[in-house]
Amino acid sequence: MEFNITTISSMSCANLRDLGNLVSGNPGFIDERVVSLSTLANYSCHNSSKGPTIALKCKGCKLISDNMYISWQFVDLPNSPATAVGYEFNLASTDSAKKHMSFVNGTLKNGSTFDDRPVTFRGRQSNILKFNLFPKIYRNLHDLKLIQPLFHEFLPGSVFRDTNQLRTSLENSVEGLVNTTLYINFLSAYVVEVDKESILGPGKLLSVSCICKLSSAIFLISYIPYFIFSQFLYSFIFFFAVLKVFFFLM
Repeated sequence: MEFNITTISSMSCANLRDLGNLVSGNPGFIDERVVSLSTLANYSCHNSSKGPTIALKCKGCKLISDNMYISWQFVDLPNSPATAVGYEFNLASTDSAKKHMSFVNGTLKNGSTFDDRPVTFRGRQSNILKFNLFPKIYRNLHDLKLIQPLFHEFLPGSVFRDTNQLRTSLENSVEGLVNTTLYINFLSAYVVEVDKESILGPGKLLSVSCICKLSSAIFLISYIPYFIFSQFLYSFIFFFAVLKVFFFLM
């Protein structure tokens, strides 16, 4: 897998701080673990025409947990304030022969779902990019197995939409940060691969289609007697109601 995320800005890798740790599990709970990012992937930063790009690469990635968090920040430097106008990302996975690829890419330029006005990302609150990864089998490619990446959600952190507020923030060293968190959710715990469709004999697995057919059969067997009985009961009640009305009119 290879992940590249560019912080669209006038900053450079010189502004980068605190990249190197990986948090797994659920932060604040007993399963939280903090390890070196190098246990998962090789990482680096290089300058591009759009801004500093964080690159994460791994071969035969050893995923530690279903939930993983990678965070970093850019800080103020003389004549280079920590400000950004968006993110550009590219996440791809390839097979060992590098013949097939699954990927997702895009650009995030706004911190609001209500309008399209440009914003400036700056401040302590982190910008969170959520990605889902799950194993996918391509039957028409000799059961090729690839990790399928999906972009899930963007949770903007501290942003400024007003020029005067941004100018005030630039004069405040406490807010001289652009925090970013990459949140990866590996969905292997929720994927079950079923190879057998037989429902006869002990120890056999049910496919989704078999389960649907079996459920439909159970439903019909249970519902038909109830339907017949309910129709008879309604007819019986209706018959006595008619008799009651007849005798009342007499």
